[in-house]
Amino acid sequence: MDLKNKVVIITGASDGLGRSLAIKIAENGAKVALVSRSEEKLKAVKKEIGSAGEYFVCDIGQPNQVKTTVKTIVEKFGSIDILVNNAGIWLQGKTEEVNQEKIQAVYNANILGLIYMTQAVLPILKTRSEATIFNVVSDSGIDPAADWGIYVGSKFAARGFTQSLRLELADTNIKVMAIFPGGMDTDLFVKAGNQLKNEPWMMNREEVAEVILFMLTRPKNIVIQELLVRKFFGK
Repeated sequence: MDLKNKVVIITGASDGLGRSLAIKIAENGAKVALVSRSEEKLKAVKKEIGSAGEYFVCDIGQPNQVKTTVKTIVEKFGSIDILVNNAGIWLQGKTEEVNQEKIQAVYNANILGLIYMTQAVLPILKTRSEATIFNVVSDSGIDPAADWGIYVGSKFAARGFTQSLRLELADTNIKVMAIFPGGMDTDLFVKAGNQLKNEPWMMNREEVAEVILFMLTRPKNIVIQELLVRKFFGK
């Protein structure tokens, strides 16, 4: 897909991978709808991409906010061509010890919000001659880890939803794609109270954004349905 003048929604666009991807997509001529809960950070990203984008403060775990936000985005840009479900929360801890409010927050962001956003944009995407739903999942949606059960469960759910949605939309013009990245140099872990940042095993988020950009810009009759991406430690 040629991204020029396409309207792209990116959730979790205020920092990390979402911010990097928003900048790259804007550089490729798209109009970007930046979605996140943090207005201050969204303003900073909006400043970086200028007239190519607009920000929309929204908690994607709240379905009424999602509906209102998507309606506002359509009013602003005229339509929607691509949805990138990127927002996510990480959580570590033994199942019997995890705070229930944190469990709810993880599932609101990682799977319920993803579903709510998808529901809201589907009627619009179905009117487009070419459209995409792109889910940023995690390699934890493929390989589980001890003490990550709550987070892993949300990512397995996101993977299953993505695969089922692809079958559901097989007779439409909507591509359904997913990337399963390993750890990146973002604040995902820091926000969860773990000081892991810029570790040797983490991928560069700018490089992962380049991979996503490549996936999104394949020819109309080509789709990279799923891609597992991890850091390479070879010589």
